[in-house]
Amino acid sequence: MIIADFISKELVKRCAGTILLPSLQLGCSSEHLGFPGTVSLRVETMSRIVADVSKSLLRSRIGKLFIVNGHGGNRAAIDATISQVKLTHPRMHLYSFTVLDIAKTKFTEIRKSKSKLVGHADEIETSIMLAIQPQLVDMSKAVREMPSLPPNLSFEPEDMTKISFGWNAKEITTTGVIGDATLATAETGKALLEYVLETIAKAINEL
Repeated sequence: MIIADFISKELVKRCAGTILLPSLQLGCSSEHLGFPGTVSLRVETMSRIVADVSKSLLRSRIGKLFIVNGHGGNRAAIDATISQVKLTHPRMHLYSFTVLDIAKTKFTEIRKSKSKLVGHADEIETSIMLAIQPQLVDMSKAVREMPSLPPNLSFEPEDMTKISFGWNAKEITTTGVIGDATLATAETGKALLEYVLETIAKAINEL
């Protein structure tokens, strides 16, 4: 949420005529429920929130909604919902940007990790947090943990386009980290943030 909130506030500065809505602090994180303290919305709940916000905006004659999604677990619910809302309310135009998916291109160029893996609390997310709020990051606790997956399954970007599969973080990692947080730097985070901001801002201004 911190990452998505930061990006949204920066986008408002770059995209004239946009209005910033309050950030949604909870999302679909069922894959992390094996770790105590995790709070997750059901897919149905997330879908209804997005649909209700969209319909409320339309009543106020606001016909475009841009969603900045900071968590991969939300994407399926958001994508399905915006298609459904568009079907039932043709005058509403909805667009969703998943931060980590957009950052993949730049990460492939500048990553220190051997793997292109985009995981959880990894080099990407930790680097971005170091650039946004370094006081919340304790690098002495950073770890490297790669997921233990069955044969033929992978979190590498090119493999994820071939096979979708359900997974539970507790079954594939002992710490919850998926990737290498030890290689994170604020410089990497700043480069990733700028790339994401430029990409999303360009799309919004053209839409």
